[in-house]
Amino acid sequence: MSPRSHEIDVITNLIKDCFKKYSKLPKTSTEFYKVGKILGRGAFGKVHLGLHRLTRKLVAIKSLMKKHKDQDNEKRKMEHEIGILKPLRHPSLVKILETFEDNDNLLMVTELCPGGDLLNHVRKRRKLNEGQAKYIFKQIL
Repeated sequence: MSPRSHEIDVITNLIKDCFKKYSKLPKTSTEFYKVGKILGRGAFGKVHLGLHRLTRKLVAIKSLMKKHKDQDNEKRKMEHEIGILKPLRHPSLVKILETFEDNDNLLMVTELCPGGDLLNHVRKRRKLNEGQAKYIFKQIL
């Protein structure tokens, strides 16, 4: 059995066992994802490249360590972000695919935006001409 087939087999069996025992899907865990390189560091966590093991879809996984100094404050910020973004569906906004936690981290799985964020886009160009700025601000509004 190839490593890919074994990977799918393990997760499929986990899902089947959970359905047999509880008649519902298992809670999402890090076993469903391959976590890759760090894409960036945010105000309250790291963002990693991730690969969903079953669908082979690339995602961004934002994590906040639970033992962080200001954990309660940071956790509230992350919950606030999730509360705002989860119900929104728009082509210009990042979609939250799912959220879960493990022993050490709170995790938020979002769609991957391979072009990077707006701040880095502007920093690379140092200045935006009026046409570029209008285009970006029109999208934001």
